[in-house]
Amino acid sequence: MPDLAGAYEETRASMIKVVRDMDAEQLATTVPACPDWTVKDLIAHVTSIASAVADGNVPADVNLSSFWDEDLAVGREAFVDKELDRRRHKGLEEIVEEWDRTAPVLEEMMRGERPWPDDAPAFPDWMVMTDLGVHHHDLRGAVGLPGQRDSLATGLSLRSYVEAMRFRVAHEKLPTLRLVAGERSWVIGDGEPGATVTADPFELARAASGRRSWEQVRAFDWQGDPEPFRPLFYPYGPRTEALVE
Repeated sequence: MPDLAGAYEETRASMIKVVRDMDAEQLATTVPACPDWTVKDLIAHVTSIASAVADGNVPADVNLSSFWDEDLAVGREAFVDKELDRRRHKGLEEIVEEWDRTAPVLEEMMRGERPWPDDAPAFPDWMVMTDLGVHHHDLRGAVGLPGQRDSLATGLSLRSYVEAMRFRVAHEKLPTLRLVAGERSWVIGDGEPGATVTADPFELARAASGRRSWEQVRAFDWQGDPEPFRPLFYPYGPRTEALVE
């Protein structure tokens, strides 16, 4: 079992270091990967998810891991927006203080040292780790500070989205796809792959989380027709504009 708690804490520390000394103008920078959010909003979001999961405040009808079901996605986004609105009046310091209080509790749960709340979402350790791993690079991209692209959290996020692809392939009866990222590879689906896509691990992780346009995804090394696999790269809806980080 990978060290999800350790990866979470390492990533959290990295994000706080990036934003700690930002002024108001910098905190108001739009995050291109999440264009409805500012940098401060992004930190408030990951804090709100940590608090909601650790405190057992995720409503039973909200599925934070719903990637393609439109009805579930509406409920997820409404919950995310509500939690973010509750923190918009707060300053960065107050938000980080909340995260500092919540994170140790969350990490104890991730290590199995404390039970999860009874109504915790499915796979809560993977869910919070994936969310943080993705938003870490959303943040770095927004402020022009690329880094830690080969971190454990980045690799875990890719692995998590690959597993989500498995569910979607089965659910929508899509052809089988082989993904190759550096020394790692996966076959998504049953039978002989209809195509193989090879890409840099970081780029594939970003693409799998919907952070690359279809033109960017098509520019990867494809053996076979990529078109049938387009839905796999957009768990939160299509991205039309290229995102270069």
